[in-house]
Amino acid sequence: MALEKKGIPVATVCTDEFASLGRAEAEVLGIPTLPIVTPSHPMGGLSEKEVWAKAEKAVDDIIYVLTTPREKLGKEFRGKAPEQKGTFKPKPIFA
Repeated sequence: MALEKKGIPVATVCTDEFASLGRAEAEVLGIPTLPIVTPSHPMGGLSEKEVWAKAEKAVDDIIYVLTTPREKLGKEFRGKAPEQKGTFKPKPIFA
């Protein structure tokens, strides 16, 4: 069976602060059902122990995405927008 017909499970990981951007990119690239796992932001500036703690919280979601049939994931993730924290202030790119 050809690889492109079967597909390879992928878990996209994007911190919650950038999840809206990840979702928008997925939509533009024609993959609106892309599952995005969203650990809490930030990762930078943290100790290794703190990063591991965040990773451990995300690992169950990553395993779920990697082991769930694409059709089911597609229904769950189509257009799924992350919760807004209220800190993002959208501005036009070209002002």
